[in-house]
Amino acid sequence: MDNIMDKLAGKISAQEIINANAAAEAAHREQIENQNRQYEEEINVLRQNAHKLEDRLNNIEIALKDLKKDRDEADVNVQELDNAIRELKDNLSDRLNKSDEATHDVGVRIYRNVQAAVIDEQKKQLDEIKEDLKKQMESIRGEFTMLVRQLDSMQRANRAKNRGIMPLTVIILIATIANLALVVLRIIGLV
Repeated sequence: MDNIMDKLAGKISAQEIINANAAAEAAHREQIENQNRQYEEEINVLRQNAHKLEDRLNNIEIALKDLKKDRDEADVNVQELDNAIRELKDNLSDRLNKSDEATHDVGVRIYRNVQAAVIDEQKKQLDEIKEDLKKQMESIRGEFTMLVRQLDSMQRANRAKNRGIMPLTVIILIATIANLALVVLRIIGLV
């Protein structure tokens, strides 16, 4: 390797090395200047972006202040609404209680009136049923009396003729009375 360096050193003179170094330094300086220009441009762009961001931050701060002011106003309005709602609830509750009491009182009055009307109607119907029963009982008594008379007369007439018909007549009489009792119970509504 030393041989190669020696050969090169012999070929390249000291002036050429100085010129090459100067050219390399000039190229390096130019490269650094280009980089500095690029950095300055980027810094300018960053400054512009920083100004834009600062403006946006200022706008955001203003908007936040407005929002805070609006929120404070809204909180006051919410508080006022809460108070109004509480008052309305209390008022509505009082009115509902009064309405419930009045409705109950009216309901009791109506119930009593209806109850009295039903009792009066029942009395009327019961009186009519009693009258009908009296008429039917009188009619039945009349028929029964007539049957008893006929039976009596038949007994007298048949006593001499037939003594075996008497038990049959008594059975018929008992069956007629039972039938009569069933009719009366049906009219009353017990059967």
